[in-house]
Amino acid sequence: MFESWGEFYLVAGGAAAVLIGLIFVVVTVMNDRPRSSVLYGSRLYMGPIVLHMSFVLVLSGAALSPEISGRAFAAITGVIALWGAARGVISISGIRRLRIDDVAVHWTDAWYYGAMPLAIYLGLGAVAIGFWNGADWAPYGLAAAVVALLLLSIRDEYDLVTWLTPRPDEGE
Repeated sequence: MFESWGEFYLVAGGAAAVLIGLIFVVVTVMNDRPRSSVLYGSRLYMGPIVLHMSFVLVLSGAALSPEISGRAFAAITGVIALWGAARGVISISGIRRLRIDDVAVHWTDAWYYGAMPLAIYLGLGAVAIGFWNGADWAPYGLAAAVVALLLLSIRDEYDLVTWLTPRPDEGE
């Protein structure tokens, strides 16, 4: 089913693994933040990135599995789509309620950490249905979803790093 896609999924899976590693580097930058805000913020901001990249790893591994059936791959993809969509809804809700230093977070956070992933996972749900039905376009839809998750996670990690980077006090 994925005979000519091996290199793509090796690169995608490797990129996902690197991005997961980088998120742990981001955690080390947070050593001056209060623990309560770090725990809540990590659930809403870092958690989804790690989840997206874990899903890319799972999908890449499944695509590289020899002789996986279309229906088995559809089931894996469907579970990931449902889980990811639910996580997108949770992120939207949590970010809209979040306040940092009594200030609402930037309006784009709910879009980039919740709505866009939700849209990608809804598309991935359609891809799962395509695999279940043996649609010829399904491998291309999967590749698009994998690339979208990688690009979104790169953007979100950049956003986190730039927000977390220590800034000199205004008086200095």
